[in-house]
Amino acid sequence: MSQRSLQQQQGHYRYDPTQLSQAAPARIFPHAGEDGALRYVLTELRHNLLKQGQLSPPLTWALEQIESSDHQLTETWLKLTTLLVDFKIFQSDLFNFNLPPDEQFNAEFVQLRRQMGEALNAADKKVKTLNLGEVAQVQRLQFYQTLEEHGRSRPKIIKIHERDGGLSDREFARQRLSGPNPTSIKRVCDRENLSDWQSDRVCALSNGETIGLDTAADQNRLFLLDYPFLKFSPVELQTGRYVGSPKTLFYRSEQGLEPLLIQLELGGKIHAPTSDADDWMRSKLFVQVADITQHELLTHLCYTHLSMEAFAISTPRRLPANHPVYRLLKPHFRFLLAINTRGNAILLGEGAAIDSLMAPTREASIAVMNRAYRDRSFESYALPTDLKHRGVESEFLSDYPYRDDAQLLWDAIHRYVTAYLQRYYLDDLTVQQDTNLQSWAAELGAPLNTRSQTEFAQAPDWVSPEIAAEVGLSIADLPNYPRVPGFPSHRNPGTIVTLQQLIDAATQIIFTCSAQHAAVNFSQFDYFGYPPNAPLAAYTKPDASASLDEMLPKPAQDLAQIELTFALSGILWSRLGSDDVIQFVDQGDRAVLHQFQADLRTIETEIQTRNRMRDRDTGIDYPYLLPSQIPNSINI
Repeated sequence: MSQRSLQQQQGHYRYDPTQLSQAAPARIFPHAGEDGALRYVLTELRHNLLKQGQLSPPLTWALEQIESSDHQLTETWLKLTTLLVDFKIFQSDLFNFNLPPDEQFNAEFVQLRRQMGEALNAADKKVKTLNLGEVAQVQRLQFYQTLEEHGRSRPKIIKIHERDGGLSDREFARQRLSGPNPTSIKRVCDRENLSDWQSDRVCALSNGETIGLDTAADQNRLFLLDYPFLKFSPVELQTGRYVGSPKTLFYRSEQGLEPLLIQLELGGKIHAPTSDADDWMRSKLFVQVADITQHELLTHLCYTHLSMEAFAISTPRRLPANHPVYRLLKPHFRFLLAINTRGNAILLGEGAAIDSLMAPTREASIAVMNRAYRDRSFESYALPTDLKHRGVESEFLSDYPYRDDAQLLWDAIHRYVTAYLQRYYLDDLTVQQDTNLQSWAAELGAPLNTRSQTEFAQAPDWVSPEIAAEVGLSIADLPNYPRVPGFPSHRNPGTIVTLQQLIDAATQIIFTCSAQHAAVNFSQFDYFGYPPNAPLAAYTKPDASASLDEMLPKPAQDLAQIELTFALSGILWSRLGSDDVIQFVDQGDRAVLHQFQADLRTIETEIQTRNRMRDRDTGIDYPYLLPSQIPNSINI
């Protein structure tokens, strides 16, 4: 196939204008061509008629049936093409109606999805043979046993709960450093941060030892876990489901990190390990609910999947396929647009996972993601910057599996990117004079009101302005914010000034699309696939007098959480640095890649050694940043 021109690529890759009113992350318009625009317009008009209640009951019923049939047809087609994956034509552009050319999943990926689906369906069917009145624990056991019969593993966290008799303080603290959401804990660097805690600033550890909070903070031994974005009003929560914005204070003792105090609501009661045992356990679980909520909405979905989508769109729009930065980055966007578009249905759609399992409403969840995305600059995602900002360097926390393994990968990716880009850019001036590169940076980092409306999907000429406005394809004025906040830096948004700046940006993009996503994605089933460890929602209010069982999901929701987290982490396609996906032709480029592969093999050995020690010390390893377990792109 001949190389497409940038003009053609800009026609294929169009930004979704419906995201503008919400200041949302930049998304692809997933309706290819004018025929796609027509389908979109007709579908939105149908949605609007139903939402506005402007139809008679018979016509409302008829359109609802069409809605249901349309959804069922889409799911049936997905299942059919998965079953017929051996016929590769079904994964070709002949059946690609939504995405730009070559962006859909290929046959190899769909085969893995079929294998995962077979194990999931077998486990689901086995559970459905049980009596309807069976408790969640029985359902779980049957589900896990069936997965094991299909060569899959049960969640790692189960053995820890069995060993400790539930969620122990030790394990609760450990998950802050090596669980699915390991980027939220921060060091207390100022006594003013203690104002919400004990008035006398003295409290006791679980062993009875008394410590002063001010002294502990001065000694860099206090750490805070909080969730500032999870402040929902009652109308932003699903009926009967709850999540709050708790704060937890941890103390670093000689034995490691341990929880000290938990405050479930601002100004509310403070719980401690010396509190009533059931109250303390409920407090830890309410923190777990907040943690999984932040993980799914922000750490995972917003800060990896959605934050990288703008780069996956702008790269083919502004960089020719033979451009060195295109060749460096494009393999790390493989299937990103496909999985994000699929995620619209299984996570973000009405009645999907967020709507049916989590505590915030769908609308509130999307609003939180949009606020969080706009609140964070591009540079803040960089691993060294994030670690320093949170104050969790090795001199303050000696044992931090996520940090320690991630640093190895960050350094290796940085060396790889440096060696590659130095082959094409001799100095800062050559970076500044690369017009394609600067066009790419401007599309990402310049304010949108300096950009052309033609970068967004447009209503076809035959659609009236009134209808275009009704379905969101009419843009009055573009906003003054950029697609990527602070890209490549706040000092010079929309312009790459130095070679080092380009190296740092490319390192950050590749790290996020590979190691960072692997850390927060593939740990999900091991920790969230056992709902008693971290339920997606609490089913009692924090101040309610209720049992632990009443707080946890009912059997149906319990099973749905297990199925969801298995599906979200059940496919491992491609491998970081693999020749199969990074197909460099130039011998010099291949030499740089082979050195990167050698570095990854060394890291693999080092993390394996660390994991043997972790398993010995804590009973559980941290396999998520083994290079052999890191895909080259965000594709699941």
